[in-house]
Amino acid sequence: MTNNKSMEFNNIEIIENIIKEVGDKSLNHLSSAFGREAESEKDNFPEEICKLLRLLKDVTSMMLTPSSNNEPFQALIQMADDRRSALPCDFSVNDLSTLSKIINMVHHKPLRARIGDLLWVCNKPKSPAHAKTAIDCYISAGINPTTWLHTGKKEFERAYRLIKLLRDSERLEKIEKYLVDAFNTDTDEFIDIAHSIADLVVEVGALKDFTLDIAERLETLGLKFMSSDSFQNAIRHFQLSSRMYMKISNESKYIFTLIKIADCYAQDAKKNFDSGKGAKLISNGLFESAIHAYRKVPKKFREEHSIDQKISMLRHKLNEAGRHTLGEMGTFRTPLEGADEVVAASKSHVSGKSSEYEALVYFSGVCNIPDYASLKQREKENMSQYFLSSLFGSTQYSSDGRVVAKTPAVGFSDDQDSVDVALGDKMVRAFSHEVGLNVKLSIIPALQQISSEHTFSKNFVFEMCDFSPLVPKSNVYLVANAIWLGFELDFSTAIHLIAPQIEKIVREQLKKHGSHTTHIDKNGIEHENGLSTLLDMQEAVAVFGQDKLFELKALFANSIGPNLRNEVAHGLLTDNAAYSASPVYAWWMLLRMVIHSIIVSSEESNEADN
Repeated sequence: MTNNKSMEFNNIEIIENIIKEVGDKSLNHLSSAFGREAESEKDNFPEEICKLLRLLKDVTSMMLTPSSNNEPFQALIQMADDRRSALPCDFSVNDLSTLSKIINMVHHKPLRARIGDLLWVCNKPKSPAHAKTAIDCYISAGINPTTWLHTGKKEFERAYRLIKLLRDSERLEKIEKYLVDAFNTDTDEFIDIAHSIADLVVEVGALKDFTLDIAERLETLGLKFMSSDSFQNAIRHFQLSSRMYMKISNESKYIFTLIKIADCYAQDAKKNFDSGKGAKLISNGLFESAIHAYRKVPKKFREEHSIDQKISMLRHKLNEAGRHTLGEMGTFRTPLEGADEVVAASKSHVSGKSSEYEALVYFSGVCNIPDYASLKQREKENMSQYFLSSLFGSTQYSSDGRVVAKTPAVGFSDDQDSVDVALGDKMVRAFSHEVGLNVKLSIIPALQQISSEHTFSKNFVFEMCDFSPLVPKSNVYLVANAIWLGFELDFSTAIHLIAPQIEKIVREQLKKHGSHTTHIDKNGIEHENGLSTLLDMQEAVAVFGQDKLFELKALFANSIGPNLRNEVAHGLLTDNAAYSASPVYAWWMLLRMVIHSIIVSSEESNEADN
């Protein structure tokens, strides 16, 4: 027994030495250090120590996702072929036993918290002592502004949720004191994280007796940021403050903060509009945001605060800014040089933009919309020049062996219908090839560039979709979630939202132009038409234009192409297809449609008002 204890102490000493030598002592860096040490010292260390190092590498590799009580840890890496890094379910009974023996000997608080939390999650029956160890280590250092946004907020959220599960009143009082003290600290470093602290309080439902105090503090900080022209910071604070005022039914303060949000957008728009060339693009979106924010003020309060007059003035500014916007965007054409030059040009096109919105405007133009007339002429010439390729028909099979499309042989006959079908199929195949190149050389590199320079939060994407006249108000959350998933690089999930939402958008746009989008069956029951039928309607060309209509058909409703609508709707989309270029392009196309609808909406809105 003594020998086992001695061995465990020796093992811990090695672990502690490794931790001391690592500069960045965050868990993900420790994971790499443990893995390197296990590999480099495998001939020098006993197998028991190497095994412990590999175990700790896996323990520290997981990502903390505190919003879930049942699955608080996620794999750091998830591959398309189902390979992944460690998850709690991977640890054996022996692994957990080893961790139980060493937890009280570990001095590094984040590592000790991770071990305690993992033991709480995995062991049956659960030991409250492990959860309490995790809680104490998570909050032992209080709230540090330097680490709060990186790890501290997640650790405090996890600690709070564990405390609520344990109903531990002593620890609850302690953690809430930390939150209150940090939130009310007036130094610059704590003011910078005050919004994030309040956001956590709202998220976990903490400090309910302090709701009014927190709302007033956020309002005060919002006014401070507003006075120093830090409008976006002010908006964030006013938005959270207004939510809290609404929660406690403080109507006057709720209206006040709503108006302040709109005022910030309006002042920020004017500042950008007056700053000279290049900023009209930014001001256009901000004017739109200001109008949208003023509209949130209930009608019974509008006259008192002159809201309608403010909206009218902003309409004129929006119209003026809109006239400058398209000119400032410029045109991006894909050069014909090698792939490296195309990638570099794509990144350059979107880099260095001053805001998320401006970056997305440029990103929406990183690829050209297919030119239907030019593509048709090119493929006509190819059919004439390479006649043998059209002499014989072709059959297209799905991944499960079904015949999904047939292209007729043109031959020597004068059958114009066959020629038209063959030409259309070749156009779709050519477009599909271009989709692959555009995604690989332009869309993904540009997305990586803007993601390295900006953060696209779910709230930002929701607000953007809410502003767009293209997105049906009943579907704003679904469209926003589809777009946000793309920024998370989860295109395989996104496409299952994108396909039905594209169909919804198409249907609503046709309805706006007076089209009938339903049919009545023999029993007198009215049914909505599917996407293919909608896109084949005569009015579709007038509504979408020939170029965009072809793009929609080729991507979503043509069996020669990806046929995304059908593949998604009927559960036919395979893993390989879901991770291919087509869903990425479909995501970019939806984002482009939303962005462009916001840009051109100023003139349409002005005409509607007149």
